[in-house]
Amino acid sequence: MRASKFLRDGGVALALAVSSLSATAQTYPDRNITMVVPFPPGGTTDIVARVLTEQLSADLGKQVIIENRGGASTSIGAQYVAGADKDGYTLLFAAATTFTTNPHLLASIKYKLEDFAPVAMVVKVPFAFNVKKDFPAKDVAAFRTYALANPSKVNNATNGPGSTVHLMGEIVARGLGVKLQHVHYRGAAPAMNDLLAGVVDSNVEALTNTVPNHNAGLYKAIAVLSEERLPQLPDVPTFKELGFPSIVGSTWFAVFAPAGTPQPVVDKLSAAINKVIKTPEFAKKMDPMGNQPWPMTPAELNTHVKSESERLGKLIRDANITVD
Repeated sequence: MRASKFLRDGGVALALAVSSLSATAQTYPDRNITMVVPFPPGGTTDIVARVLTEQLSADLGKQVIIENRGGASTSIGAQYVAGADKDGYTLLFAAATTFTTNPHLLASIKYKLEDFAPVAMVVKVPFAFNVKKDFPAKDVAAFRTYALANPSKVNNATNGPGSTVHLMGEIVARGLGVKLQHVHYRGAAPAMNDLLAGVVDSNVEALTNTVPNHNAGLYKAIAVLSEERLPQLPDVPTFKELGFPSIVGSTWFAVFAPAGTPQPVVDKLSAAINKVIKTPEFAKKMDPMGNQPWPMTPAELNTHVKSESERLGKLIRDANITVD
């Protein structure tokens, strides 16, 4: 009798809990949402987040307000969201580095992927490999031949040690079987400027700068690191089609909530974000930056993050990359 009552009462409690979660999802959101961008205002991450939240606010019927919390390679913003209420009203607009490279480079971070509930991927950011205007090799085969004949003499500009483009440059070097001398700058702008000036030989760069400079003949994109050719650079082959299948890489932006956020709320947010990024209006705004809308479910995002973290973590260890 007691066991029967226990089972009956437990079943009632479970039904009430499920009903409560369902009701939460139905009424969510009933107030404004904060989207934490772990970078200062005005950068690419901030711009993409604002384009997303403008459309997302209209669809959800409540404002999604950007709050910039930059610093410590995104870890300040990430740590803040990890400790926020688990109700879906504080979200993180994360860059790939937050979860795929920071854990392998920064001993001081106080968060981990398990502190978050993946919500939705937003965009993929593809890269091109460029050489200076007067570089003696004008395609990948010639570049490889030249680099093999001149070991460690070809230099490659990066945005700083451990940056995404540093890792992508190392992926290029290892995939081609050559040695590149990485030259670290404090950001993308000075690295690009020295490539334009011919001070450095090569760099890996997002399409925002590559497309206009390549089209103007100021430097030359000789390959892209994407799986397929990019519409913004239709004349530039992929490394993969040239016989170097391991030279593939990109960065991305995605939305996360604190772990423990009710799954119905996560699912509602995921559906709303995926709806936005599939619209022609969103794609049109991303195209000039070279960003590609990239719909994913929360489970798919979680799998992708873990896979990339494992791949880049191994690269960081094998190449002995450290951050001073």
